[in-house]
Amino acid sequence: MRIKEVEELVGITKKNIRFYEKEGLLRPASVDEWSGYRFYETAQLETAARIKSYRQLGFTIEEIKAVFSGADVKA
Repeated sequence: MRIKEVEELVGITKKNIRFYEKEGLLRPASVDEWSGYRFYETAQLETAARIKSYRQLGFTIEEIKAVFSGADVKA
Protein backbone atom coordinates (compact mmCIF):
# COMPACT_ATOMS: atom_id res chain seq x y z
CA MET A 1 0.00 0.00 0.00
CA ARG A 2 1.09 3.58 -0.57
CA ILE A 3 1.94 6.11 2.11
CA LYS A 4 -1.46 7.80 1.71
CA GLU A 5 -3.22 4.56 2.62
CA VAL A 6 -1.08 4.17 5.74
CA GLU A 7 -1.89 7.77 6.64
CA GLU A 8 -5.62 7.13 6.33
CA LEU A 9 -5.66 3.74 8.06
CA VAL A 10 -3.45 4.62 11.03
CA GLY A 11 -4.20 8.32 11.37
CA ILE A 12 -0.69 9.73 11.18
CA THR A 13 0.39 12.25 8.59
CA LYS A 14 2.57 11.52 5.58
CA LYS A 15 5.04 14.03 7.02
CA ASN A 16 5.30 12.02 10.23
CA ILE A 17 5.57 8.74 8.34
CA ARG A 18 8.52 10.17 6.40
CA PHE A 19 10.04 11.43 9.67
CA TYR A 20 9.70 7.97 11.23
CA GLU A 21 11.37 6.53 8.15
CA LYS A 22 14.25 8.98 8.54
CA GLU A 23 14.58 7.98 12.19
CA GLY A 24 14.65 4.29 11.27
CA LEU A 25 11.37 3.40 12.95
CA LEU A 26 9.13 2.75 9.93
CA ARG A 27 10.98 2.00 6.74
CA PRO A 28 8.93 1.25 3.64
CA ALA A 29 8.92 -2.31 2.39
CA SER A 30 9.99 -0.94 -0.99
CA VAL A 31 10.49 2.32 -2.84
CA ASP A 32 9.82 2.63 -6.55
CA GLU A 33 13.07 3.78 -8.14
CA TRP A 34 11.35 5.70 -10.91
CA SER A 35 8.55 7.48 -9.01
CA GLY A 36 9.97 7.49 -5.49
CA TYR A 37 6.66 6.15 -4.15
CA ARG A 38 6.97 4.36 -0.83
CA PHE A 39 5.14 1.07 -0.43
CA TYR A 40 4.26 -0.55 2.88
CA GLU A 41 3.10 -4.02 3.82
CA THR A 42 -0.03 -4.65 5.83
CA ALA A 43 2.05 -5.92 8.76
CA GLN A 44 3.68 -2.48 9.02
CA LEU A 45 0.35 -0.94 10.03
CA GLU A 46 0.85 -2.45 13.49
CA THR A 47 4.26 -0.81 13.79
CA ALA A 48 2.82 2.54 12.69
CA ALA A 49 -0.02 2.19 15.21
CA ARG A 50 2.46 1.37 17.99
CA ILE A 51 4.53 4.43 17.16
CA LYS A 52 1.39 6.57 17.23
CA SER A 53 0.36 5.12 20.60
CA TYR A 54 3.78 5.67 22.15
CA ARG A 55 3.84 9.26 20.88
CA GLN A 56 0.39 9.87 22.37
CA LEU A 57 1.73 8.58 25.69
CA GLY A 58 4.53 11.14 25.50
CA PHE A 59 7.42 8.88 24.50
CA THR A 60 10.30 10.55 22.70
CA ILE A 61 11.65 9.16 19.45
CA GLU A 62 14.71 7.90 21.33
CA GLU A 63 12.51 6.10 23.88
CA ILE A 64 10.51 4.46 21.08
CA LYS A 65 13.75 3.34 19.44
CA ALA A 66 14.81 1.81 22.75
CA VAL A 67 11.48 -0.03 23.10
CA PHE A 68 11.74 -1.35 19.55
CA SER A 69 15.28 -2.51 20.39
CA GLY A 70 13.95 -4.61 23.25
CA ALA A 71 14.00 -2.24 26.24
CA ASP A 72 11.44 -2.79 28.98
CA VAL A 73 8.36 -0.63 28.31
CA LYS A 74 7.55 -0.41 32.03
CA ALA A 75 10.97 1.08 32.78
